[in-house]
Amino acid sequence: MKFLYDAPAILYKGALVVGDTHFGMEEKLRRKGIHDSMFSMREFERLKSLIIRHKAKRLILLGDVKEDITMLDATTESILAKLSMLCPITIARGNHDGGIEQCGNAEIVGAGGFVFGKLGLLHGHSWPDESLLSCDYLVVGHQHPMVALTDAFGKRRTEPAWIVAPCDAEILANRYEKFNRNISLIMMPAFNPMLGSAINIDEKERLGPVLNNKLFKLNRALVFRLDGTCLGQLEKIF
Repeated sequence: MKFLYDAPAILYKGALVVGDTHFGMEEKLRRKGIHDSMFSMREFERLKSLIIRHKAKRLILLGDVKEDITMLDATTESILAKLSMLCPITIARGNHDGGIEQCGNAEIVGAGGFVFGKLGLLHGHSWPDESLLSCDYLVVGHQHPMVALTDAFGKRRTEPAWIVAPCDAEILANRYEKFNRNISLIMMPAFNPMLGSAINIDEKERLGPVLNNKLFKLNRALVFRLDGTCLGQLEKIF
């Protein structure tokens, strides 16, 4: 498994894994005064380029494929049809993916996720199925992690980041009968560049039961920039 350089994506066993594309965001942007009719198509072109460049044999989308919560919009349907001509698609259902099964161009997996090799893959808004906890890594989206960095002049900026956290075996044992005591959590940065919150300073509630129930030790998590630089432990980054 490897994180792709300068891209919020994983390449593993020939599959490209990304999360939180939120296709069809144009209407939401328009309500905020941002008029960009080609936003989703640029996302599609970025994704297409990664598939071709890395010769991916499969595309795995970790939920929130689309922005509209209740229905499959025409933009998302068209993009999934185009992507399916490049390689097979598997979608792990996210909380925005109502009606996604109507696309007909992808395999749809439930919110509990699925096992792929040594990875347990899911969106992250629901409890993982127990089978995923026997993997080496539990990979989730949903949180859209970013990290806030402060320079020598006191100016703060945020950027997407990978978060890799060890498990808390004692807490996991309260929920799951069988699990890998060495499993780590990988939080994927959102593929959609309009999404994200700084996990080291944001005080809002963590998203999803995995984080809210502290199954993994975020204070000991390692933080990686998209260029591969390790910034150290999350609790030490201000």
